[in-house]
Amino acid sequence: MKKYRVTLFVLLVVILSACRGQTIHLPEGTDESVLISHLKDTKLSVMSEDGESVTQTEIEVSVAGIARIDSDRVAFTTKDQSPLYLLDTSSGDLKEWEQVGSGVNELLYDSDSGYLYLADSVNSSVQVFDTEKGEVIEEVMVGQLPLSMAADEEGMLYVVNQKSSTVSVINMENHQVEREYPVPYLPEGIWVRDQKVYIGGHGPVHGELNRYVYELDAKSGEQLSRIQVGLMPVKLFSPESSSDLFVVCHGSHEVYKLPFSNPENSERLEVGANPYDMTGDGGALYVSNVDSDSLSIIDPVSFQIVKEVSIEGGPAAIVKGGDPE
Repeated sequence: MKKYRVTLFVLLVVILSACRGQTIHLPEGTDESVLISHLKDTKLSVMSEDGESVTQTEIEVSVAGIARIDSDRVAFTTKDQSPLYLLDTSSGDLKEWEQVGSGVNELLYDSDSGYLYLADSVNSSVQVFDTEKGEVIEEVMVGQLPLSMAADEEGMLYVVNQKSSTVSVINMENHQVEREYPVPYLPEGIWVRDQKVYIGGHGPVHGELNRYVYELDAKSGEQLSRIQVGLMPVKLFSPESSSDLFVVCHGSHEVYKLPFSNPENSERLEVGANPYDMTGDGGALYVSNVDSDSLSIIDPVSFQIVKEVSIEGGPAAIVKGGDPE
């Protein structure tokens, strides 16, 4: 009987270890590549920065939110499970990092503090995860259904609460909500620059859908202007040191380029069907197109598509290789 108990104990340890850690096959140079999650399956695409090489690998989970921690490590959550996962892109080691719940769809990493911020749409909170300790150290209550986040140069975190149509502003040093103000109905997508907040969104489910990016005063929340773009602008992004804001409009399958100095002087570019996410740098922008199973590589200066890359499985969230900006 004792022998069977020992055998059963060893078997349980092996099973638990397999559940909490595994090694997945990744191509050489993944740490410097662009990683793309899939909406229609449980694979991860690894693409070279020029789009010439794409490799897909099975990870057995569907990614919800993803963020780069450093040159080797990427953190992500899944759509239906509770763990926060950590993937080492140089070794392929994948492990469960912490149990954070199944409602976390947006991650933002702050390299100065080493904190990873997780927007928890189920509990209407932002979890603060210490990457050195490997644990959630604080939970900050915000508005209903937090979906999008952006940080400014003064150490403030701006959280878009879609259901309550508000923005919560969190001090990233003491994790206190310093202010909260209303924004247009059903917001999604945010960027902060020079004490101005830019907000996108879907608009009402039954009614006229949104075609504007709203420019607000970061301190007061006062609306300064609204800039007409395409249908349903839901992702806003600007590379470091860029003078332009780029807006993904997934309802009209477009990307807009808005100069910060004069947002009304916009440019428009058609991309694939149902564009989802955008990231990049001063040399290239990457836009995932879910329904056309493609990724558009855009020159941010000429604002032209330089390459369309076929990626089966519904490419969704994107994270670029190298150290996070």
